[in-house]
Amino acid sequence: MFRKDYIMRQYEEFGKFLGIVLGLKKEEKWLDLTALINTSALKYTKIEIEDAEKLKNAGLIETLTQKHGLEESNLKILADLLYEKGIGYSKLFKEKEANNNFEKAQIIYQDIKNSSLEVDFSLDMHFKLTALKQLLNHE
Repeated sequence: MFRKDYIMRQYEEFGKFLGIVLGLKKEEKWLDLTALINTSALKYTKIEIEDAEKLKNAGLIETLTQKHGLEESNLKILADLLYEKGIGYSKLFKEKEANNNFEKAQIIYQDIKNSSLEVDFSLDMHFKLTALKQLLNHE
């Protein structure tokens, strides 16, 4: 019961954080957006975003789960952060960095989709997977 309460509080806090991220996106403050993600990722995921960005795509899930101890909830948050930071990079015309983040987010979302039960289906994740396919096809 305590763990479930902790996870719910973490999701609520992350929801507030995403609200700030969305506000920065709306105001087109891309440098502030990427800086906020850089300073906040460890709090929600057990890994610094810059460290995640440096990981190889091959074996990404195994590295994140086995070496860094991320669980599915951490993986989902990390994918969200990589996605949002990728958007920021693309707005700053850093296409190589954007694509790197988009590819990692896609790998994580696809893994979660493949291993989750149908009742755990996330419309947001489905939308982002579709968007990532389109974003990565426009290289």
